[in-house]
Amino acid sequence: MPMYYFQIHGPDGTVVDDEGGDFADMAGVREEATTAVREMVADGIRSGKGPNGREMRVADDTGKLVLTVPFRDA
Repeated sequence: MPMYYFQIHGPDGTVVDDEGGDFADMAGVREEATTAVREMVADGIRSGKGPNGREMRVADDTGKLVLTVPFRDA
C-alpha cells in the first residue's frame, strides 16, 4: 500500500509527519485527513483558538502533494 504523509501548515510554520501511514486509496486518505482536521479544529475551539489559516497537506511517498484540507473547511 502507498504511504502518505500528513503535514500541518500554517502561519507559524509546518509540522512535518515523519512516520506517515499506509492507505489503500485516496478515499481513505481523505477520510483520515478530514477526521484529523476536525479534531484539531474542535480542540482549538475549546481552547479559544480558531483555524488560524492552517491547513493539512498530504503528500505521497514521492513527496507529491495529493490533498489539501483547509482547517476553515472542517
